[in-house]
Amino acid sequence: MRQILGLRVARGLITPVLAGLVLSILAPFGTDNFSIVFRLIYWIGLTLAGGLGAMGVRVFLEKKFPDHSLPTRTLFQSVGATAAVTPFVVSMFPQAAPIGTALTLFYIWVVAIVITSVGELASRDPKPLTEIDTRPALLDRLPPKFRGADLYAISSEDHYVRIHSAAGEHMLLMRLSDAEDLAAPLSGLKPHRSWWVAEAGVEAVSKSNGKLRIMLKSGTEVPVSREGAKRVRDANWV
Repeated sequence: MRQILGLRVARGLITPVLAGLVLSILAPFGTDNFSIVFRLIYWIGLTLAGGLGAMGVRVFLEKKFPDHSLPTRTLFQSVGATAAVTPFVVSMFPQAAPIGTALTLFYIWVVAIVITSVGELASRDPKPLTEIDTRPALLDRLPPKFRGADLYAISSEDHYVRIHSAAGEHMLLMRLSDAEDLAAPLSGLKPHRSWWVAEAGVEAVSKSNGKLRIMLKSGTEVPVSREGAKRVRDANWV
C-alpha cells in the first residue's frame, strides 16, 4: 500500500515540476525581470505547492464523494491548487494592489486548470491488455448475451459452425477456418478436422481405450483424431 501511495504521489508531482520548468522559461506575469535561478525556484515552488493542494483535494473527493466526475475533480483540484499558492503570491508581492493580486490569482487559476487537466490525463491508467488483446473478434458476431462469455470451442456442421461458450451454444453461417481466424488471439488447436478448441475451454483431457478425449467446461466431449492427438500431446494438454 505504501509503495502504491508513493508511486501515486510521485506521478502527481511530475506534472507540476514540468509545468514549473516551462513557466520558468516562458516567464509570464512580469517574472522575466528576474534571473533564471529565481524563476526556477519561484515557479517550481509554486507549481509544487499547487500540486500538493490539488492532491489534497483529490484525496478528499475520493473519500467523501467517490462517484464524482472527471470535470468536477479537475475543477476542484484547480481551486485547491490556487488556494495553496495564494499565500506565496501574496508574500512575494506584499505591496501589489488588491486588484492586481486578484488578477494574478485568476491567471494562476486558469493555468492550474490546464495543469490539473494534463495531470489527470497523464495519470489515467491505460486499458488492460487483457481487455484489448485477448477478446476474440468472433464474439462480436454473436448475440449480446454471448459477447462477454468465454469461448470454449468451435465445431463444424455442414455450412455452419457451432460456437461453444460459457453462455451456451450458437450457430453461425461460416466456415470453420474463418471462425478459427476470428478466435485469435486465444490459444487453441484442432483436435479433429471439424473442431477447434480453446485451451481455456478445456476441463479435462483423458485417455479411454487408447484414445484421447477432451471434455469442455460446458460438459461437451470433443472427438480427437490421430493427427489431433499428436497436436494435443505437442501442446502439453495431456
